Amino acid sequence: MINVKPTPNHEKNIKSYKKIFEKWDMWNFAFLHEDVYYYVVDYSRITGKLAGYLILDTNGDVPSFEDVKVPAYYLMLYNTLMHNTITGIGPQMKKGMSTYEKMYQLLEKNRDKIVKGYPTFEEQLNQMIEHNKEAAKRPEKIKEIYYNIGEMQREVTRGSGYFDTSYLERLQDEFGKYGALMYTFGRGEQALKGPYKELSQLLSTKDLDISPKDKSTIKALIKAWLPTVETNLKKSMATFELDERGNKLSIDEQNIKKSLANNREEIAKRDFEKKILPIIRNPK
Repeated sequence: MINVKPTPNHEKNIKSYKKIFEKWDMWNFAFLHEDVYYYVVDYSRITGKLAGYLILDTNGDVPSFEDVKVPAYYLMLYNTLMHNTITGIGPQMKKGMSTYEKMYQLLEKNRDKIVKGYPTFEEQLNQMIEHNKEAAKRPEKIKEIYYNIGEMQREVTRGSGYFDTSYLERLQDEFGKYGALMYTFGRGEQALKGPYKELSQLLSTKDLDISPKDKSTIKALIKAWLPTVETNLKKSMATFELDERGNKLSIDEQNIKKSLANNREEIAKRDFEKKILPIIRNPK
């Protein structure tokens, strides 16, 4: 890691940009761009509210505002991806999947009996079984992505001390796996709303040779699941399908991962222009 040590010039520049009642902290990693290492100093008021960013180069000097636009964007992007990994991906890998496991087991157990009574329902039933089987595996897949990103973070924070665009491409690719996984899962949930309702109605008839206990359990699982489609799932899918202004985003179902990546990049650039550039303190 390239360590920026305080120099007379460094201290002079920092002091000239500090405001009263503020504290500043230097991030412990850099972005390598065209043979120059760029660092971030962030400022917060005594209330803890972010007040601004100052971008320094390898020598601790303060480049111009125009010169730091690109480095600042990538530094903020890296930081955002790591933050979203901790706050977004982390909790998802801890979610219990017992309801999906139970549904999968019950549907597979009674599959032949349901198909025998209602042959036309076979395709939908197979979709349910496959979806619940995959859903039960979701935490392990998310955990793998989470730990892979964690390893990549350590490459920077405990290793080289910096990253470049090549590294960031790898990071974004790994992060993109999570988005594609969650979006595909959500689409699967939405597609089963109708079939689940139909199955619940079928189980209310006397035509199926299924134990009352199994019928009751499957119906209870469906009844508990349906409201989540209307509330939680709808909100979750909106994070993929709508931008920050509420406009619908384009998603190619044949290339979900790439579509989501393009949408994230477009939103990230708008956020950077709107929220970050106005508080960068490098001289214009």
